[in-house]
Amino acid sequence: MPDFPAPLPPHVPVLIVGGGFAGLTAALCLQQQGLDYLLLERHPSTSILPKARSLDVRSLEIFRELGLAEALRDAGRPLAPAWGILRGASLAEALATQPPANPARLTSPGQQAAFQALAAQSPETTIRCTQDLAEPVLRQAAEARGGDLRFGYELVRFAQDASGVAATVRHRATGAEHQLTADYLLAADGANSPVRRALSVPTTGRGSLGHYLNVYFTADLAELVRGREFSMFLLREPDVTCFLLTINNADRWALHLRYYPELGQTPADFPEPVLLTLLRRVLGTPPEQPLRILSVLPWEMTVRSVEQEQVGRVFLAGDAAHTMTPYAGKGAAAGVQDVHNLAWKLAAVLRHQASPVLLATYQAERQPIGQFYADLSGDMADADGLIDPTKMQAHGPQLLGLPDYTYRSTAILAAGGGPTTPASALPLAGQPGTRLPHLWLDEAHQVSTLDWCRGQWLLVASGEAGPWLATAAAATLPPLVHELPSTARPAWQQLTGTQPGEALLVRPDGFVAARLGAGDVAGVPGLLRAALGW
Repeated sequence: MPDFPAPLPPHVPVLIVGGGFAGLTAALCLQQQGLDYLLLERHPSTSILPKARSLDVRSLEIFRELGLAEALRDAGRPLAPAWGILRGASLAEALATQPPANPARLTSPGQQAAFQALAAQSPETTIRCTQDLAEPVLRQAAEARGGDLRFGYELVRFAQDASGVAATVRHRATGAEHQLTADYLLAADGANSPVRRALSVPTTGRGSLGHYLNVYFTADLAELVRGREFSMFLLREPDVTCFLLTINNADRWALHLRYYPELGQTPADFPEPVLLTLLRRVLGTPPEQPLRILSVLPWEMTVRSVEQEQVGRVFLAGDAAHTMTPYAGKGAAAGVQDVHNLAWKLAAVLRHQASPVLLATYQAERQPIGQFYADLSGDMADADGLIDPTKMQAHGPQLLGLPDYTYRSTAILAAGGGPTTPASALPLAGQPGTRLPHLWLDEAHQVSTLDWCRGQWLLVASGEAGPWLATAAAATLPPLVHELPSTARPAWQQLTGTQPGEALLVRPDGFVAARLGAGDVAGVPGLLRAALGW
């Protein structure tokens, strides 16, 4: 049997299965923690299809922390003006009713007056960037930082016990198989996750909302669209239900055409000549308009969430944990936030800085959020499976993507119990279980308090930091102590409701573990141990 192109390690601390948004972000977050890993992706490259087209505010905060926000923003710049939903008998007809370009035209939800107070709570904004452009940015960064990423490799089988995970890996081009072990397995292997199926993890949710063909095609519509850029065009006729997505506002587009297996329809009923005729009808362009179909991919719009995101030493993240419609724009974002939550916990446990109990907080914190966004995405679909613009407007604050949720787990030291609660945290003011508040630290608005978050524990003093320095140094896992510039302290104290002498204890993922009073100075080492599960 042929040898592997490069030898695989016999053991890794973390085996990541899946090289999409969630898997690649997991790799970057584990690298930030200084933890070795092996990433397997069955395809030979990152996604060649646009699929996901946006990243929300919280995801951009995470990529800002990882030093990649600007690279992603640049990659998605051609799609940046693509906001808004059109309807009509054809795209050309719908565009003809749109006002021409003008300087006052909104190009991001955060520019709407109703959202400006929300947008001010983060140094970042939502961005447009398709999956086929974003994933190479993440992959290149992970490889440049020394990561072990193997594309063209698949997980064949695995088994786990109390000591670890044993895995069989296959190189798809040669068929060569290799055995290895890992302390933990992170499954980010997509909506049809083989790992999830192997574990027989139960799911909940509305289930199927319809079957579609994703018709990815080229057509030079730059002149037709210029100044009237849009995000989605909806067409609902007695004989056709579909939605058209812009990919680059120029010559790349994706038509999602609904078909009905319950009526005996299959993808084979839509050969290329049929699809080309349909595309001309949807676009409303003349017969001589050149069109070229690049790919046709059947898919099922579903809303499902796992009830368990941890099964022993295996963790589920991203689409493997929660599948959703494209309408909330949270598919990629939820996966990015899942793995960012998990990576520091894995590192702390593997370094024996935390009890394995800490890992159970991943389920407690992330499962309710993934299920909330999956259900929200389903709620935004109408009876025909198309987006309901009225509901989209109603859910606007959640769609912007501020981390408006409150984690509740043993890793959050707060009075009272209860579960993790979505849509509960605004305004972000330093409440335990919420993301550290954002405050600009310079007049140029370039440096934020969130820029202190770099994968380490923090202690943010509301006044002078002196009293906190010695006690922080005495902790088993010493937090970095930050003192705000004197000019920023009044604004910080007003924002957080803290007084001089008080502080916030902040986890490596940027979420507040506890609010500390002056009387808590000596107790910081014990509070850290409690948050780490000891």
